[in-house]
This record gives sequence, C-alpha cells and structure tokens, in this order.
Amino acid sequence: MVHSWELLNSTDAFHNRWLHVTLDTVRLPNGNSYEYTTIRRDSVGVAAVVLNEHNQLLLEQEYRHPVGEVTYQLPGGLNVTGEDPVECIRRELREETGVVAGALRFLGRFWNNPATSNGECVVYLCREFQQEGAVEHDAAEFLSWGWYDLDWVKARIKDGVIRDRVVICGLAYLWLDGVIV
Repeated sequence: MVHSWELLNSTDAFHNRWLHVTLDTVRLPNGNSYEYTTIRRDSVGVAAVVLNEHNQLLLEQEYRHPVGEVTYQLPGGLNVTGEDPVECIRRELREETGVVAGALRFLGRFWNNPATSNGECVVYLCREFQQEGAVEHDAAEFLSWGWYDLDWVKARIKDGVIRDRVVICGLAYLWLDGVIV
C-alpha cells in the first residue's frame, strides 16, 4: 500500500507572478526525512480545443525558450486569481487569436507534471465562435496560428513534431469524447 508523505517544513526558494519554488522537508513512509523541490502554480492553466466547420484544429506556433524550439500549442494561458476558467479561456482565445468563443464544453483536467509541480490545466471544446481579428498579445508573446487537419495533427504527434502535453491531452479528450477516432 502506498502512503502519503508528512510535510514537516516548507520554505519559499523563489517566487514571481508565474510560479514559486518551495523546498519541502517531508517525512517519508519509512520514517526518513527528505528534501523535495516543488514548483507551485497559484493559477490553473486553461486551453481551448477549437474545431472549425471542417473539423480542423486551431493551433498556435510560439517559441518556447526552455526547450529552444517553436512549438505547436493550443490557445490558452493562466487564469487570474479568482477568474472563472471559462471566462479565462474566452479572454485568452480572444487575446491570442482574435477568436470570440460561443458555447464552451468542458473536456477534462490534468496535472502538468505531478512529480515536480502542482500545476494543472483544464481543457474546453469550442465549436461555436466568430473571428473578430483583434489580438492583444502579452509583452513576450510572439505567435502565429492556423487551422490544421486532425489527421495531420495526429501524424505530427506520432512523429514527435508536436510534443506539447496540452495538445496531446486535448486530442485524447476528443478521442474519449468520441469526437475523433
């Protein structure tokens, strides 16, 4: 049987508006003390799986400094403290792509990497939208976006071109929901 760890002490090692790093002293199930580094997120991530009338997926391309590559990703971001996730995804989608969402349907939620972080993401399906055109990118947000056939997206996941966990989870939720096969 697996048992939880007892938190003995937690010290902030770093904190900014995006995350904070804690050094946690825990007691392991065998009684030993252990220092564990945790990346804490105060905000939940949100993402939109936007499908147009041709069943094409809206994907963004953006340079991601930690991996040194331009990646494919779903529109989304972090919610402002206290912000409703549905309103957050509406805001992020409009700011990043100019798409104004109609009805949104919850698809699922997942942890980004529970071995190192408490960060989680919620994913919504958007099939009803209007293209308004106006975007409001953040200071470090340089991105483009386009519509991609789902077969192309699945092939790019399989060949490793798309490795973003949110895109992969978004497609998994579509599969679980019966939207794609």
